[in-house]
Amino acid sequence: MLLSIEHLRVAFTVGSSVRQAVNEVSLALEEKTKTAIIGETGCGKSVLAMAVAGILPDNAHSRGSITWENKPLSEQLLKTIRGNKLSLIPQNPLGSLNPVLTAGFQVSEALARVRPALNKLALYQNTLELFHAAGLDQPQTVYHSYPYQLSGGMAQRVLLAAAMAGTPKLVLADEPTKGLDLDTRNQNVLLLHQVFENSALLLITHDIEVAATCQSLLVMYAGEIVETGQAEAVLTKPLHPYTCQLLAAHPSQGLIPIPGLPANMTKLAAGCRFADRCALLGKLNASQSQLCLTKHPALNKCGVTAAVRCWHA
Repeated sequence: MLLSIEHLRVAFTVGSSVRQAVNEVSLALEEKTKTAIIGETGCGKSVLAMAVAGILPDNAHSRGSITWENKPLSEQLLKTIRGNKLSLIPQNPLGSLNPVLTAGFQVSEALARVRPALNKLALYQNTLELFHAAGLDQPQTVYHSYPYQLSGGMAQRVLLAAAMAGTPKLVLADEPTKGLDLDTRNQNVLLLHQVFENSALLLITHDIEVAATCQSLLVMYAGEIVETGQAEAVLTKPLHPYTCQLLAAHPSQGLIPIPGLPANMTKLAAGCRFADRCALLGKLNASQSQLCLTKHPALNKCGVTAAVRCWHA
């Protein structure tokens, strides 16, 4: 097993309150597998990636276990694999790049970290090769460009080039198509899968069509996984009411909004966290709806690969 997460919990201290961001998440990733995570903003997708990459802020508190190739993912191990065997493509590419350093300098720094034997000329040439492999048509121009001189799509490809500096076994891609037009999105997703064909990919996205390019799919709500399975099965025959309503909110499915607001992460409900927004709740009898409101459901397997967190799925 490449990466295994068991009962991961991440909370943030904000003033006098504690905000639960990830709650009892468990998942396993095999080598070369492609997995997408979808869910509304604030459901814990990015925090999960940050926990794996070991870049949680100081006010975060985590517990549970994360193992890398059956070894505890300690800070010491992270220093060895991060940027080399484990790559992160952060969201908001223009905000993630240092505005006062050229794109070439930033990618060559990433390359120098994993290949310290390269001299200055070799670093320059290898950085240009990474830019070319990332689909940038004028690598020399991009090398000397500052982030403000790049489009969103170009900046995203600069981050892609930095992630390619090592030989990653796992790539964490956080919203790699956010803010891109349709054609650029499709090109970048295709490139992402081509470049990291031999790497495992954990792709965090709001885009259902981008998620559909992966083999398996995790659906998160209020810090926990509510459904998982093969991507095609989840997207065509969803089991959890939240997944059904999330898909119905997509423009191609009718653009039907989910009523209400996401769960309050400082005061989580005792029962199902989606109950107060659930379209199924109104169709249940009194005892069934009471179960939803008072008892928290576990993530139960449905067949070989699927699992769902719902009393009445």
